[in-house]
This record gives sequence, structure tokens and C-alpha cells, in this order.
Amino acid sequence: MYSEIHINDHMLLRYGYTDDLFTAFQSLVYEGIELPLLMLDAYYYHIRETVDAQLQQPEILAQQRTNRQVQWMHEYYGRMQHVPETVSDYSLDPKRDAIAFCGQFLDTALKAFPDRKTLILITNSHDQTAVQGKTLPPGFQTFYFQQAYVDEILQFQFCEPVWRQVHNLVAKHKDHPVFGREPFGNWLYAQARDAICLINVGERIIREHPVGLFLDHTELIYPGNVLSLLALKYNLPFVQVQNRLLSDINIIPSRASHYAVYGPHTRSWMVENGISPAKITPIGSLRFEDIQRGDLKTKQDLLNDLGLSDARWVVAFTTSPYAVEINEQIMRWFSQAGQDLPVLVVIKTHPDDRYPYHEHPDSHIRLMPDGYSLQDLLHASDCAATIVSETALVAAMLEKPLLVLQPSMSYHYILNNNSYPKHLAEAHAGAVVRSADDLRQCLTGLMHDDKTRKRLAVQAKRFLRQSLTIKPPVPSQRLYRLVRNWMGAKWADGE
Repeated sequence: MYSEIHINDHMLLRYGYTDDLFTAFQSLVYEGIELPLLMLDAYYYHIRETVDAQLQQPEILAQQRTNRQVQWMHEYYGRMQHVPETVSDYSLDPKRDAIAFCGQFLDTALKAFPDRKTLILITNSHDQTAVQGKTLPPGFQTFYFQQAYVDEILQFQFCEPVWRQVHNLVAKHKDHPVFGREPFGNWLYAQARDAICLINVGERIIREHPVGLFLDHTELIYPGNVLSLLALKYNLPFVQVQNRLLSDINIIPSRASHYAVYGPHTRSWMVENGISPAKITPIGSLRFEDIQRGDLKTKQDLLNDLGLSDARWVVAFTTSPYAVEINEQIMRWFSQAGQDLPVLVVIKTHPDDRYPYHEHPDSHIRLMPDGYSLQDLLHASDCAATIVSETALVAAMLEKPLLVLQPSMSYHYILNNNSYPKHLAEAHAGAVVRSADDLRQCLTGLMHDDKTRKRLAVQAKRFLRQSLTIKPPVPSQRLYRLVRNWMGAKWADGE
């Protein structure tokens, strides 16, 4: 489940060339931090053309397999750590009793840490939305990380020593398939500049605020990437908190002190990828902690709001931002099923999905009405359907059977480079649908066969048990206890 632990050809190339970047340019250091470690996300986009081209060349793949001698993801996890040297032990400072976290964790912090000192990092529109209109307790402060980073870049002066070092290092690797390409030197210098600016902002946070622990949901991008490295430099804990279903890109490489994850499956998968089990604590999902079970829209509300009077079997379809041809496959399945069965398909689109669902001509296929939440839609529906969306977890929590859609899917550098799209199918989260006939058969069984409904209910419960820690205490309380353990005597004033 999740992405595979055996290295496929895409992973071989992407992580192989990343390992090369970290090794070839590790002497590019600023304030004790190797600059290539902060280029990861941009580098993945930079090498996309090379990786995709080489995937079509068997002789190159065979040579890479021979040269790199890696088979499992935990091997790359170990090779790509590159941790900075610890220069000071700030964990011993009793005055460092604040926690810093991204704005998206604000609701959790208001429940779990209302009386503690906190620093809220505003880095993107999600963080901004999360804090908008909220009344913050006296100990809460905001830090506009994105603005501080932009200001650093605007003030940055051309640095001749860095440019010369970049130029000399690139010249040593002119035969490399990535580093030898003409634009690479300019790209690397620009990324080095950005990394220096990130470090300056991170150092400013540590210098100006009494932060004793960092919480974030990723180390792939800032601020998590720079703060996890600075946390190691100053011996401060950095806790990575799972906020979405994971893939290898979320943890390779990762240098967190600890991981707060959804449940036992994530823990097992991380261990297989090289992370010590002692560093992983299942806490459940903070995002799903307050899922409503009452006072939600009913099926009749949904039918009324869509202007429909006849009773139908309602399927809630939550989409993913896959290619047009993939979404078209699924829409054909729903179109054909609706010709034979009394079904209504109500679509909740992913924010990044650009497929024109509103143009679909079939009257039994509708968009989710305005004013409905995901919970509203699922509560009002008879079953849920998705490819890989974690809304499958919400459906299971609301005891709705799941249709796991598995259309034929070609390789895609970002969206389909490993087995991640098969996660729900391999986890046996619901009935697997691979064609219009499968869909028709599954819907017929759900509508008319008690055994089918009971079987899918058992599958959903098992999937939920594997995927989420759902027993008391609630996730925010589990996170509080985890953080309190790390803060030690600084938070010795009770539970």
C-alpha cells in the first residue's frame, strides 16, 4: 500500500540523480547547511525531462541498475540523510518553551495548546485561510514566512564567491546527464541564492523567538525543509505530522525527530522505508477529528436541492486531478451505469481537477450543490466512489460502502510514478471497479444484496482500523502528549 518499497525505474532515476546532486555539490554550504538539501522540490521538476526520456531507453536503465546497486527505498533513505552538524544544544534552554507550526495546524493548536506560547508560520494561502477571522490567545504570535522569504530574495546581492564555486563544481561534472546540460549552472546558482535566503529566514525565527519545538506536515518544501535542518543544527525537536495520505516523496529524505502518523499502516510502511519504529507514533487524523455525525444533510435534502423528486441510489464521487483521458473513462462508466440502473452520481471535485464535469450531458450526473461539505455529501449518499482520495477514510468513518475506481492509467512523472494510485484497491478498502461492467455489477449488488453490503461494511471497518488510530484519546490530545514529552521540564506544569 502507498508507494512501493521496491525501487521501480522512475524511482531509480529520480532518486539516483538526487543522490548525485547531494553528493556532487555538498560543499555548497551556508551557515552549516548544505544548500542542495533545500533544492529538492525544484530539482524534481528540473530533472523531469531527463527522467522521462531515459525511461524509454532500456540500455540506460540497465546501466543505472548496475551502477547504483540499490533495490529498496530504505537504501536511498539512508544515503540521502546528509544531516548538519549540531553546533549548539538549544533544547537545554528552559526559556525555549514555544512551539512553531504552519497555519494549517491552527485549529488543532487552539484545542491542544491554547495556554502555550506558539508561533504560527504563514507560508501559503492555506495557512492564510486557516488563520483568517480567528481570535488568537495572548500567547499566539504570527510570523509571515513567505513575505520574509520574498524580502530576503529581493535584498539579495549577487554573490561572486558562490557563483564561482557553482561554476567550478559544475565544470567538474560536465559529463553528467543533468549537471552537464547548459542551463544547469544558472539554475544551481539561483537555487543556491534561494536556499541562502531560506536559511536566513529560519535563523531569524530561531534567533528572535523562543521556539523549543517545530511541527510541520512536510520536509519537501519550505518552511519544513529548512526548519528540520536548523532543528538538527541547534538540537531542537522537529515533529512531522501526517496531514494527507503519503508517498515516498514525503519521507525520502526526512530528518524529523519524530513522526505523528494516521495509524498502524503508515507506521509499518515508514519502517519498511528506513525510519526507526521508535520515532513513529500513530495519533489518528487531526483533519478528521471533528468529523460530524449528526446535523448533516440528508438524502432527501440532497435530492431536493438538485431538483429531483424520484428516489435513486446516490453515489458520491470525489475526484482527483488526473489526466483528461482518465477522468473520461470514469465518466463513461457512470454514464453507462445510469442508463441501466436508478442511480444518481454527485461529484465533489478536487481543487486541482480541471475536468469540465459541469458539461456532462447525463441528467443522472450532477455536481455537489453549493453549501455542502464533504461530510454532508457522504452522509446524504448511499455509497462513495474514488480512485485514491483519502475521502475514503471519511466514508468509512460514516459507514458508507466504497467503490474503488481503477481506470487504466499510463505513467505520469508526478501523478502516477509508483503504486500509490492503487493504494485503496490493495488495502481492500472497498469494491474494486475496473470497467463499466464492474461498476454496474457492484451497484446492483449494493442496491439489492444484503451480503454485498455487509461484506463491504466489514472491509471498510478493517480498512479504517488499519489506516487510522480512532480510539480515545482524540488525535489533538495524542499530539499534545507527544509534544509535551519532547518539551520535558519546560512544560512540567501538568497535563
